[in-house]
Amino acid sequence: MNTVVFWNKIYSENTTRFPNDDDPVLGAALKHFGDVSGARLLDLGCGDGGSSLFFAKKGANVVSVDISEIAINNLGQFCRENGISNINPIKCSAFEIDRLGKFDFVFGNMILHHLEPFTLFSDVLRASVKDGGKAFFHENNAFSSILIWFRNNVIGKYGIPKYGDDDEFPLMPQEVKMLERNFAVDIIYPELAFFRLASVYLLKGRLYQFMQGIDDYLFKFDSLRKNSYRQYLLLS
Repeated sequence: MNTVVFWNKIYSENTTRFPNDDDPVLGAALKHFGDVSGARLLDLGCGDGGSSLFFAKKGANVVSVDISEIAINNLGQFCRENGISNINPIKCSAFEIDRLGKFDFVFGNMILHHLEPFTLFSDVLRASVKDGGKAFFHENNAFSSILIWFRNNVIGKYGIPKYGDDDEFPLMPQEVKMLERNFAVDIIYPELAFFRLASVYLLKGRLYQFMQGIDDYLFKFDSLRKNSYRQYLLLS
């Protein structure tokens, strides 16, 4: 299925809504950014618009971009209906954001692993961030060869669900190194998401609490955290 068609279908079923103010991803991004009031902030791959609404509420002037015209139209209509004037939704590719001017902050939630060629995107991102600006990305992680083997050989087969479009692939360590050519990059693993994935994909939710308990215990060991399927990338 065409990528744009896939995401238009998703956002036809998932309309714009205010986010949970206690969302841990948004909270971690705000901690990295600091005060965003009056700042120009790009919400890259804004999707249902929840993250844009969060930062707009904090006083940022948000430019929200997505390749899905339905996502952009939904967010624009929501802003009009709710009197929100500091969000500008624009249908735009991630590779064209340098045409929108420079930003103090860039936020993205599970967007980087969709972007190829990644080295080109890294350069476009660098051109889009002001000197002294920051970016924050919540991403998946291709570090674990075990998880990637299951992703390539099991997920989407034998009745096991596959989430996301056909072109995406978890963010690889070499792609993080491409970002490091243009930014200082810190990586935070907010949790160890590893064994619980077996519950989600293979066991249809069974034993989830048990698997999460294993993850939580192993998270205590620094050397194991890089195997987590979740990571925060803090760019400055």
